[in-house]
Amino acid sequence: MASRAQTWQDSVKRRAIRSGAMVGAVALGFGALVLTLLLASYHPSDPSLNTSAAGPARNLIGAPGAWISDFALLLIGPASGLLIPLVIVAATRLWRGVSVKGWGQRALRALGGIALIDVALALFKAEAVSGLPGGLGGSLGYAGAGIVSWATGFIADSSIARAVTLGIAVLLAVAGIIVWAISLGLDEDERSWLFRRRMSDVDNGEPFPAPPVIKLPEPRPAPPPRNEDRKPIINLGSSKPPSALVPKKPAQSAFDLKDRYVLPSLELLKKAPPSTGPQIDKAGLERNARLLESVLDDFHVKGSIVEVRPGPVVTMYELEPAAGIKASRVVQLADDIARNMSAMSARVATIPGRSVIGIELPNARRESVVFHELASSQAFEDQTAQLPIILGKNIAGDPVIADLAPMPHLLVAGTTGSGKSVGLNTMILSLLYRLTPDQCRLIMIDPKMLELSV
Repeated sequence: MASRAQTWQDSVKRRAIRSGAMVGAVALGFGALVLTLLLASYHPSDPSLNTSAAGPARNLIGAPGAWISDFALLLIGPASGLLIPLVIVAATRLWRGVSVKGWGQRALRALGGIALIDVALALFKAEAVSGLPGGLGGSLGYAGAGIVSWATGFIADSSIARAVTLGIAVLLAVAGIIVWAISLGLDEDERSWLFRRRMSDVDNGEPFPAPPVIKLPEPRPAPPPRNEDRKPIINLGSSKPPSALVPKKPAQSAFDLKDRYVLPSLELLKKAPPSTGPQIDKAGLERNARLLESVLDDFHVKGSIVEVRPGPVVTMYELEPAAGIKASRVVQLADDIARNMSAMSARVATIPGRSVIGIELPNARRESVVFHELASSQAFEDQTAQLPIILGKNIAGDPVIADLAPMPHLLVAGTTGSGKSVGLNTMILSLLYRLTPDQCRLIMIDPKMLELSV
């Protein structure tokens, strides 16, 4: 029940964030429309900062539009209209659910590009322009043009000085347009968004399989260049550990903890449900690998998914990043990856001893991990640890057995519903199924009368 409540809360949180982003997108779109109307309907005779008039404003936005347009044209000039595409792009990204991180820097770059364009316009035409309170370049452009004119004034030949001024104006205009275009993010591949939308429609509701882990015999080749026809390697394995030979003992009907103690029988445990066999959807895993590549490409992380390791609970995608991509940069995108992949969470970490980065995403359909299955496994039977405890299965579906002896001060922590009580009971049962009272004696203290109440 706790896990269901947590899942419901996470779902509500995601929906609230998504709704807030859509509201912000609508607000920005409305702001872009208002800015377009007030600049397009500017009249020099409207009452404003530079004009004292008693008549009503003819601006489509009224008196506020007249004041704002007059101030924008006075300060920036006609280039103030270049702010409109910046607002439209931000609204579009919010509506599509694309990350808008770094938009403060984008806005500063856009203003820098507009300032360069203003200086270039002022150098082309320094005279006043009728109907524009600040001329072609605005006050900002004329200030920069004055500095350039002062510098070129040291050239004795006026024709050479004029040619140098025009050359500087052309360079500033080109540089300003490039900086402004970069601030809009025009260098991104917008087709990846359409691909993600198409894949989300195809894969809606289709769960990841819960496969086993058997390494493919052929060695993994070096990652080829990114190619639409390339398919990642799907590593299949067995999530069901090999069973140990259960000794033929009569079913234990009672416990004699003093004289004739016998280790508990596995018959006392609930058996794992019969497996229906591995159902691997290789096409689905390949589609998700390609989708993950496009999501990473949206955040300027180039690389290829070279291997997919589906497990009983999570699936790990091995990313071979392109040269120059820092691992820390990919790790910081865990929340964005989970959001764009429509997953509850995502774990991104480097794999020791290898050049790839592991990205773990939860399966939509998870297998149950049963204590009977692990206690009867060959891995638990062959343990030589002094205090073996069963911890569950790893991502590949193999049993995980630890030795409690070298970690006597073990701390188990976690949020509500994360499985602390189940883990503690599993540790106690692991010791009871391997050790007799002569070999191990427990002192259990439960101050809150909670964990050991049974």
